[in-house]
Amino acid sequence: MAEIRRLAGPEVFTRGEEYRRRGAVSDLVMRGDTLTAAVAGSEIDPYRVSIRLARGKATAFSCTCPYEWGGACKHVVAALLTLADDPGSAVARPTLEALLAPLSAEALRDLILRRAEEDPDLTGWIEADLATALRPGGAPVDTAPIAARARAVLSGPSRHRDFWDGYRPSGNADALRHLADKAVPHMEAGDGSSALRILEAVAEPVIEDWLGGGYETDEEFYLLFHDLGRMMAEAALLSDLDGGEREALVDTLEGWDAELYDYGVEDGFGIAARALEQGWDDPALNAILEGGTGPWPADDEDLTELELTAIRLRVLDARGHGDAYLNLARAVGAEARVATMLVRLGRIAEAVAHGSARFTLPDEALDLARALMEAGRSDEAFHVAEAGLGLAGGDAGDRDDQPWRPGASVLPLAQWLREDYEAARAVAGEGWNRLKPDLLAGLIAADRAPDRIEILLDEGMIDEAVAAIGEATGYDTPEPVTLRLLEVAHGRHSDWVIRTAERKAVAIIDQGQAGRYDVAAAFLARAAQAYDAAGRIDDWTARIEDLIATHRRKHKLRPLLEALRYDA
Repeated sequence: MAEIRRLAGPEVFTRGEEYRRRGAVSDLVMRGDTLTAAVAGSEIDPYRVSIRLARGKATAFSCTCPYEWGGACKHVVAALLTLADDPGSAVARPTLEALLAPLSAEALRDLILRRAEEDPDLTGWIEADLATALRPGGAPVDTAPIAARARAVLSGPSRHRDFWDGYRPSGNADALRHLADKAVPHMEAGDGSSALRILEAVAEPVIEDWLGGGYETDEEFYLLFHDLGRMMAEAALLSDLDGGEREALVDTLEGWDAELYDYGVEDGFGIAARALEQGWDDPALNAILEGGTGPWPADDEDLTELELTAIRLRVLDARGHGDAYLNLARAVGAEARVATMLVRLGRIAEAVAHGSARFTLPDEALDLARALMEAGRSDEAFHVAEAGLGLAGGDAGDRDDQPWRPGASVLPLAQWLREDYEAARAVAGEGWNRLKPDLLAGLIAADRAPDRIEILLDEGMIDEAVAAIGEATGYDTPEPVTLRLLEVAHGRHSDWVIRTAERKAVAIIDQGQAGRYDVAAAFLARAAQAYDAAGRIDDWTARIEDLIATHRRKHKLRPLLEALRYDA
């Protein structure tokens, strides 16, 4: 349950619980490590959910709903909760690979042809896949099927969308990203020129048809332009285009940006144009790559150049230029990148020494600890993580006397230690017991700690959890975790539970959140437990009767309140 809670915000998790309770989840099927399900929602057709599972954890998930605010949607949560409640509810079926394995070439061809008759789009997708496949000898890719598929996606049917503008524009940004991803194998093979042609074949129809359709309000496409620009920048740095080809593509990109600017999209392809113009020819950059002194870039406020530098590091990594990578990472001050590359080069002692001397943020220690664990060096990972808990004054980013800095919180490191590092306890031995008090002390001292209360609860530290959440009603703590704390603390901290539970419940009720009245009732149930534990059941009776009288016109709420009467 705790793993599912971490995938979504508290409100999304609560909504997922509601969907699970009302039986919205159906057709649970497990194929290998992938769970699929149908979840009834606001549309006529159910949403389709797909979740990749590994060691009981969801490592990837998708849903056909339009949710796009980070983390899992309520439909994914509902499917996972249904599986957790009843693992037998998922029907085990063969994977697609297992289904196709026994088929002859002729039987497989017949199957595809029959399916294509029912799904005309299948032929276009297959053609796009075949046209962009890697070929021996570097034969040029045929980009025409990619452009045709992009136009087909853009001309697809609109469907309702639960956003302020009430519609989903024609064209699916995820499908277009799938097309753009066909450039990735070419980049991985070092063929940036072919990757650029594929990306240009995706981008051109999008620019023309998207602008022509007037869908300037669709933020999904704003993000798509950003992603295409960054992918083209990376492909440009991998490419072998001649000067004329580079100039022509720069002119195209600048023309696209000029059109997009009128629709509020800024610098969609500017980074790609700069990558094409600069290449690897800058004398100062070449000096740094060869071991010269930095810093780089010269203007540390040039955000495009900073992002382009991160892309350059990926390209150097892909090409196996470890020393040049280290030189550029040192020049840009990317200390965690330096250390993790040293690990990958087998220079473990140097990596640990670099982290000890240069790290100032817990997140840097976390990156190195993870790299060491992946390299099978759990003992070094343990010591790096332990030292990371003391970086930045314990949690400088959470203190009022210091400005917030990305990566300054100890919480991600603490969470990794608690969850992922537990697998290494056998190796850590007594070291884990030595680290654990420092870990818990750091969590208790942090000002903002969304995972802290759950960790303390798991350790049975009820008093510490109550003290940590205080009187702020846990604004940064997920509601299910707050409810769990109220449940276990009602006997020893009854007054606090009463105050906290009633405050949370009243806030929901007063704001008229009818869809969450059951959550308010859950908080009030915790308050009732605390009243009873404190020997104040008469006070609870008076309190619940007052709430029933005050909200008697709220027909959805009233039965929930009446069920909380002491004699109910």
